[in-house]
Amino acid sequence: MGVIETIKETLVSGDPLVRTWFMVESNYMPFVCSFLYVLFVKRIGPSIMKNRKPFDLRRLMIVYNFAIVFTYTISMILAASAAWVLYVVKYVEFIDTIFFVLRKKFHLITNLHVIHHAALPVIAWVFIRTETSGFQFFPAGLNSVIHIIMYTYYGLAAMGPEMQKYLWWKEHLTKIQMWQFVIIIVFVIVIIPLSGCQTTQHGIYIEIFFAFVFLSLFYNFYVKTYKKKQPLKMKNEVQSKKTIVSNGKSKSLNDDCYHNEEELKGKSNTLNDDFYLNEEELIPPYFSFSKVKKR
Repeated sequence: MGVIETIKETLVSGDPLVRTWFMVESNYMPFVCSFLYVLFVKRIGPSIMKNRKPFDLRRLMIVYNFAIVFTYTISMILAASAAWVLYVVKYVEFIDTIFFVLRKKFHLITNLHVIHHAALPVIAWVFIRTETSGFQFFPAGLNSVIHIIMYTYYGLAAMGPEMQKYLWWKEHLTKIQMWQFVIIIVFVIVIIPLSGCQTTQHGIYIEIFFAFVFLSLFYNFYVKTYKKKQPLKMKNEVQSKKTIVSNGKSKSLNDDCYHNEEELKGKSNTLNDDFYLNEEELIPPYFSFSKVKKR
């Protein structure tokens, strides 16, 4: 199926009832909203905040993140009717980036982060307009579970440094994301053909394409973030011990480890910023990835 045929199918096919839903019926809604989102977070927002003090949004962020958790939980319970809810939430999640703008965390607004958030309403709109079969229930449900875990983490992180001891599991969220993509790939390539379910071909192609792309990106990020820094930390510890011996100094092991951790993390990062610095590794929704931009 060519691009033109896919566009035509998107505009004219699908469940007639679904096509009458609010924010779904318009052929321009997702494109206009995504364009305005990009314009605000990349140009208008930073310009407005340039000479202003950053907002303290901690309490609002806590409420927002747990509201997203509640929304995805309800969506799983409502099943079929939740398709519209999951679609609308893609617009709500623009707030993720707006928080960055208002807090003047511009280093977190990477190109891939913006592209991800801008593309998701369009992708979700295509699926809800053309793919009303049950084949999307499983990927959507799986994605909802990931979001519940992810935004629970964000909500806890927004509470401040006192939550540090409870947030040791950030690395495992990245693993869960990668497994999500693997499961979706197997589901689309193996399970659907074996089940004999009738579905649109372009829906299959879009699902497979994004799953492979973001699985690759998440894997590369995981290796760079969690695997490569381990040998570096060991090297720094060995080098530090050599320096201590050569200078005849008696530093405690705890002080030495703390010093090396500060070198790796960067002393300018606050606890809450560290949690949100890597937030792109956790977001999909549908999928998401963004490299961490060094300060």
